[in-house]
Amino acid sequence: MAITDRVKTVLENIKNMPLNRKLALAGLTLIVFAIILTLFLWLPKQDYQVLYSNLSAEDAGNVINKLKEKKVPYQVKDNAIYVPSQKVHELRLELASQGIPSGGGVGFEIFDKTQIGLTEFSQRVNYIRALQGELQRTIKQLQEVDQVRVHIAIPEKSIFTEKEDHPTASVVLKLKPGRALSKEQVSSIVHLVSSSVEGLSPQYVTVVDQYGNLLSAPKDSTQLAEATHIEYKRNIEKTYEKNIQSMLENIVGKGKAIVRVSADIDFSKVEKVEEKYDPDTIAIRNEQRTQEKTMSPQQGGIPGVLSNQPGQPQTGATQQNIQSQKQQESINYEVSKSISKILQSTGQIKKISVAVLIDGIYKEEKGKKVYVPRSDEEIKKYQELVQASIGYNKERGDYVIVESIPFEIVPEEKPGIDYWGIATTILKYLIPLVIIALIILFVVKPIIELLKKPVEEKIKKKEIVISEEAVPPVMKERDIREEIRHIARTNPKKVIAILREWITE
Repeated sequence: MAITDRVKTVLENIKNMPLNRKLALAGLTLIVFAIILTLFLWLPKQDYQVLYSNLSAEDAGNVINKLKEKKVPYQVKDNAIYVPSQKVHELRLELASQGIPSGGGVGFEIFDKTQIGLTEFSQRVNYIRALQGELQRTIKQLQEVDQVRVHIAIPEKSIFTEKEDHPTASVVLKLKPGRALSKEQVSSIVHLVSSSVEGLSPQYVTVVDQYGNLLSAPKDSTQLAEATHIEYKRNIEKTYEKNIQSMLENIVGKGKAIVRVSADIDFSKVEKVEEKYDPDTIAIRNEQRTQEKTMSPQQGGIPGVLSNQPGQPQTGATQQNIQSQKQQESINYEVSKSISKILQSTGQIKKISVAVLIDGIYKEEKGKKVYVPRSDEEIKKYQELVQASIGYNKERGDYVIVESIPFEIVPEEKPGIDYWGIATTILKYLIPLVIIALIILFVVKPIIELLKKPVEEKIKKKEIVISEEAVPPVMKERDIREEIRHIARTNPKKVIAILREWITE
């Protein structure tokens, strides 16, 4: 009853308050509620951490169903499932024991339950599904791989054809941001898949990334040649980068130089045949000489004798030998010429471009580090060293640039006590307590006093009335007379004014 009376008294006091006091009380009440709401938002809430992220739709649904069964609060945002931080590890172990998540595909657990009535075709499809799922789970264990899909095609064997088709497999990888697979890692994935499927040869396994780039070795000779050329170009660039960077870091310090090299390689095959003529040089091609001598006898008589006439017998004739000589010479000349066959080797460097960034010097000034760039003399010296290391050739268009820029400085984390974290935690709980205490002292207590004040005034008035009633009437009249006399003595002008008013009335 006492509490009810107090409540009624408080409500009556509020009702009898002036308007300005009622407005003040309403304002204070709103301020108190606002402060309480702020404290509620300020107080630490339940901390949620990631249970699983980037799950497939099937795995995410299975995880959420299990959380609902266990009545565990959860949140889904940014393609991740959040649960209270104190239950993360426990839930992961418990769900893993039940095979959840399954990795986005079904594995050999599909054969855990015996199904009667399945056809041979259904059994074969289930086997391929299980094999693909197990390979996906295995490949996903690589640190660089975010998601993976495996497709296996196993041709059916037939006794009616002599042609035998080979099994094939395709692997699609979604790599994590900023990650890349090396040639050895791609080769290991190819051999892993080929070793897991009966009769599958590594040359029939294709590996592709999320951008459609072919990561495995191509089967076509043209593509193979292009891949070989790219690999050769990268090896040359990396070799130059490694040599230049190691040389500069020995001078400027470890991690103070960044080197990038771009090489233009000529992979074209050139076969050149040259035939040159020298008109100033004449050479004898062939020379031929022929010499002929003949001797023939000749008869005759005495001049003027009949025996010299035709048809007459010769008498007294003489015989003479006549010698003849014939000589023939033939010389052929030809202009001098030379024929050369040149076969130019592939993979020659046509042009090299080198970019070098060198960190500057840091000096202490007034307790702060100030960056000072390298001088022009130093930059020129480093540029000459780089040119000498690559065999700089201005005629083929080589280009070398060296710049000094400030590198980003990452402070080293020193192990120790996290005083700031401790202070933040203490303030997180201390500030609400201090605010509550201030509210009680400066808001709640004054309101209570304000509500009690009318009651106390009424009590005082009642006491005055009772005390006045207890005083006899004679004492009251005496007190009034004495009061009038006192006023007439101390302020006669006021008394005269009052008497004048009474007379005029």
